[in-house]
Amino acid sequence: MLIARILHVVGNIFWLGGGAACAFAMLLMASESKDVRCAAARALRKITVYIVTPGMLVGLAGGLIILLPNWSELYAKQPWMHMKLTVGLIAIAFSGVLTGRLRRAANGDEAPVGALKLAGAVLLLSAVAGATLVFLRPLAR
Repeated sequence: MLIARILHVVGNIFWLGGGAACAFAMLLMASESKDVRCAAARALRKITVYIVTPGMLVGLAGGLIILLPNWSELYAKQPWMHMKLTVGLIAIAFSGVLTGRLRRAANGDEAPVGALKLAGAVLLLSAVAGATLVFLRPLAR
């Protein structure tokens, strides 16, 4: 069980931290030339493919390994776990938004600054919200 917790935490750090870092790094490139933005988007897309997405998969796998044996105590009875899983699903969706925006930007399309800001902020806030829910366990029964 300890290994599952370690996988969950480390995977989430790579996933949410890496995703937020990629989004904000791309925002820093907004004032650069189109060639520089395309090159940065290609590099950041590689990071999302090789670090962020595997981190997401490892984090989710570790979380499921923790959740499934404790299904009746955690998921079935604890509202904080429902909230944490909802936050996780939202983070998964915005990881997809980030990856899609970076793919388009790597192909030469303009990456909307608002979408990148939103994706980075949501990933960062979901990390904080998930950790807060685990430590405080609001509405625990």
